[in-house]
Amino acid sequence: MRVSLALALILAFGPLSAAPVRAQTVQKLLLAQADKGTFAREAERQKVNENVVMLLAGGLGQSDIQLAQDIALIVEDGDRLRVLPVASGGAVTNVRDILLLRGADLGVSTVPVLNDLKASGEFGPQLERQIAYVAVLSVDAFHVLARPGIASLQDLKGKTVGFSTKGSSTHRLGPVVFKQLGIAVKEAHMPQADAIEAMRRGEIDASVCSCALPVPAFPAISPESGFRLLEVPYTPAFEQDYVPITLTSTSYPGLIAPGQRIQTIATSTVLVTFNWGRGTDRYRKIETFVNAFFANIGKLRQPPRHPAWREFNIAASVRGWQRFPAAQEWLDRQAAEAALMAEATLKAEATLKAEAALKAEVALKAKAAESSANATQAGTPSAKAAPASEVEHERLFKEFMEWSRTRPKR
Repeated sequence: MRVSLALALILAFGPLSAAPVRAQTVQKLLLAQADKGTFAREAERQKVNENVVMLLAGGLGQSDIQLAQDIALIVEDGDRLRVLPVASGGAVTNVRDILLLRGADLGVSTVPVLNDLKASGEFGPQLERQIAYVAVLSVDAFHVLARPGIASLQDLKGKTVGFSTKGSSTHRLGPVVFKQLGIAVKEAHMPQADAIEAMRRGEIDASVCSCALPVPAFPAISPESGFRLLEVPYTPAFEQDYVPITLTSTSYPGLIAPGQRIQTIATSTVLVTFNWGRGTDRYRKIETFVNAFFANIGKLRQPPRHPAWREFNIAASVRGWQRFPAAQEWLDRQAAEAALMAEATLKAEATLKAEAALKAEVALKAKAAESSANATQAGTPSAKAAPASEVEHERLFKEFMEWSRTRPKR
């Protein structure tokens, strides 16, 4: 059966941001079609799209796409909330798409990329007011994987190095890191899995990935391959956007020997969104997502979720950028509840201490009363007549005998 013309006009020209009106329309359509026993295609279309959130992650073979998939799994709630993880060009492309691409709600980027885009102004002025972050997702280590025969970064001078896919954080800032270290290389761009195969064929000499630990394509590399992770020194030039970090065999048993430590640099991956105005439908969708995401953090720390979630700090902030209002309000509510709980705990502890002190005081008074009663009893004639000890008994007996001897006879 066809939807009536009136309803069709409402669907076609109704305000897109009027969520309550649209919800009522969907409900009426579903009821009308249910009565007729037919599939309400238009109503179902609206219901399916009502609470869908598109999350742009990184390329295949990188950690970002797995982080996005993990998020989608723990917040999924049927038609009430559904997250669609999308493999994308990477940190730079994701910011651009959030600003311009229809339907792009959330994206994974990095702190250095956000700061670099803000400084360049290539996406317009005051980017920090258009883009807001939801949370800091993970620590991204700067991995430099080299083929056999390459022992240090200096050995890569003049060599070909893969810097992930164009539009990624690695593509944007990887060459900058090499330049700041004074190492000139030839650039190539490809996904990590492709880069590993290219190294095996001798087409490139190393591959760089600024990714969360562990990079999905790396743990499968065997020690027999001869591949190795190179150290990246932490210099003053990196202090603004990077911190030092150590890689161990825990993350890459096939690349790092037990007890060996590889020093490199790291930054933070952040989940960002457009800074939608309150009251809009897009703000409501992001708010719904935030509430579900933050409320289910515990599930992300459990296997088989990505190991990076074990270090996730929901309250971590990004200097120079604003958190999405709904996310900040969620954190504020939790902080207020925690403060109230702490206050209640302190009051309960104080009450227990007061009760314990009162019991102790009552016990002391009872003991004092008992001692006083004993002392009173000891002062009675009968008590005085009774000898306190064998020595006293003997003394009294001698006094009695002496009294008897000196007593006048009758």
